Amino acid sequence: MRWLALGPATFSLMLTTGAMAQDRGQVSVVHRQVSAAEAKVAKAISAKDTNSLSRLGNQLGGIIEAALQRRENGGEVSSCDMAAHSLAFAAVTSADGLISKGEARKLLMQDAISAAADFQKDMQACDKQAGKATGSHTSVGKALRAL
Repeated sequence: MRWLALGPATFSLMLTTGAMAQDRGQVSVVHRQVSAAEAKVAKAISAKDTNSLSRLGNQLGGIIEAALQRRENGGEVSSCDMAAHSLAFAAVTSADGLISKGEARKLLMQDAISAAADFQKDMQACDKQAGKATGSHTSVGKALRAL
């Protein structure tokens, strides 16, 4: 009789373990994408390349949309998804700030610096979640402050 209960429990455990492995794999993929985007965003900010910043923000939008879809389907949003969101916000806001003048520029750049600080925190959590060594992830904030 006890063996009958073991079958469903084993099956349930296999499904859960598979889902966790799939989630971990997804986190690793997003981690790589956001890490690559971080360097590109910092470089584009330093070069004051608003077109690249906008394009990078749109590329990160795909990660954000996938995270929202997972959340709507009852899944979880990872720290890496949050890092993609804060990096995209920093990129798009800094692009807008670079083409603005006066008080609008000042406000947009402050928002971008705030988003870069959020990105740093989110990305450090993402590093841990992806099982990677925790980095400083300050390049975007430094590039913004250098403007």
